[in-house]
Amino acid sequence: MTGVDLVSELYGETEAALVYDVHTSIPAVGTQRTAEYFHLTQGRIDTIHLIFDATPWHAVMRAAIPS
Repeated sequence: MTGVDLVSELYGETEAALVYDVHTSIPAVGTQRTAEYFHLTQGRIDTIHLIFDATPWHAVMRAAIPS
């Protein structure tokens, strides 16, 4: 990871969502658009969902595993 740019942030009383771009130094991946959804109970995070398209990472992972 070489940097992160926040694209959007949305908040409610018991939830929040962040959308951001993760910049990588891996040419096959480049910039990865990512979203995180947080749910809160009594003011504390109880659930986090990380959402992104893993397709660009498939080739990177295959290359990292020895044959």
